[in-house]
Amino acid sequence: MNIPRVVRLATLAALATACAPQSAAPPRPDETAIRAALSTELAKFAPAIQAKDAAAFGALFTEDATWILPDASTFTGRANIQAGAKNFFDTFAAFVIDETAIDRLIVVNDSEAVMFAHATYTLTETGKAPAKRVNPVADHWKKGADGVWRVSYELNADGPAPTAAATKP
Repeated sequence: MNIPRVVRLATLAALATACAPQSAAPPRPDETAIRAALSTELAKFAPAIQAKDAAAFGALFTEDATWILPDASTFTGRANIQAGAKNFFDTFAAFVIDETAIDRLIVVNDSEAVMFAHATYTLTETGKAPAKRVNPVADHWKKGADGVWRVSYELNADGPAPTAAATKP
């Protein structure tokens, strides 16, 4: 084969490749819609805790979820999470939410996201004075076949709410 013919064939092959239909990149997940859906689900935690409704609380998690409390108590599976929630609910007289907010959201794809959030609330444990607390959480969320987002892994870091720093003159 002579050089001009090779060059023509290579040019033709390059042109055919360039003109071939390209597969479109998958569309980016709609982060705004996912944030809104997760905010809706996140807002369901406080009413479930306030009502001491372990079943409603557990329903916010996937069947195989893991829930880790600040003391490192770990519950795996929805039934165990519900049992752990019931035990936790039995330790307090009142729970009043002040704020729940998403601090950072990482959208992995249309059905998976990682959320860093916090809740500020007042907890009145049985036999104790009310205490204002902040609960930073890290959640891994999955969207189920039913279209509902649920937590598949949650790590809590509950503690006292920080006080305002004293100002110096």
